[in-house]
Amino acid sequence: MKFDFERIGENRGMLGEIFKLDLLSREREEENFSIVAKFSALREEILSIAKQGGSHERELRCYDELLASTPINVPKMFGAWYDPETAEFLLLQELIEPDHSVDQINGISQLQARLVITEMAKLHSFWWRNPTLETLQWLPQLDDDRRRNNLVRLTTQGWDQLHALLAEERSITIKQDSAQLALEVSDMLTRTSDFPATLVHSDLRADNLLFSLDGTSVSLIDWQGCCIAPPAFDLAYFLTQSLTINDRQKYEKELLSFYMEELKEYGLEISFEKILEVYTSSLIYSLSISCAIPLINDISKPRVRDLAVAMGSRSIQALKDHGQI
Repeated sequence: MKFDFERIGENRGMLGEIFKLDLLSREREEENFSIVAKFSALREEILSIAKQGGSHERELRCYDELLASTPINVPKMFGAWYDPETAEFLLLQELIEPDHSVDQINGISQLQARLVITEMAKLHSFWWRNPTLETLQWLPQLDDDRRRNNLVRLTTQGWDQLHALLAEERSITIKQDSAQLALEVSDMLTRTSDFPATLVHSDLRADNLLFSLDGTSVSLIDWQGCCIAPPAFDLAYFLTQSLTINDRQKYEKELLSFYMEELKEYGLEISFEKILEVYTSSLIYSLSISCAIPLINDISKPRVRDLAVAMGSRSIQALKDHGQI
């Protein structure tokens, strides 16, 4: 047996490096198969962020302990390794051939958004107020100190770079400085964590979604940010980052209503007003994650730069649309 490899998923804002491995039999071609191998990033500053936030261990444990029993579409996990001293890891997964035309920068369609919302509703209803989640020391609450410190630090250190990129592109921006935004992020974690909670992905955006080639299904990947939070926390981030500004403004209310109906379909009833309350409260989180893009990726690369601008401008416009900034 020998193998070939190909780098995939590059410049998509991930805390890791991903490769497609083609395992080739020397004797029988029918025994050839392909898998995905995900490794920790090589840059020390990224490893430091991952270690402080516990994100690498969290993803591996989420696949192993939670997702195997969760009725949603995710790649199968074949094996994993983790070093708690360095935060280095290896994750071997099923290869799902996606629709490569999907691009977060271009935005996804309303129909594609509905596919994701259905998976989201399955996840959120399945783990709604489940006491098992509270027993998992590796799975943080939304306002966990380590998570709070990580998000505050990313916002403080990343906003000036993101603001400069937005200014260069003449994109939408704001007057608040990094300290003010970091404080707003911290306040958001406190107030939003008061709502009843479930298991959330917390980085649901188009670059972390694998749409099938026939357009009928979607798989959710990159679970490093999973935590315990109110259901609509995921929805706010997803709609803000995955649709264009115009499409989000056009379809937002309709998609929030669809999410409410999908939750009901899977046994969880939450009023539209409560969904909207959590949705609005959570919006600043999207800007915090946007601030991380210049820190964990090389912004000299055109796609990384475009991704940072798209995420930042979409976040700010959503905050303005809902009177949050």
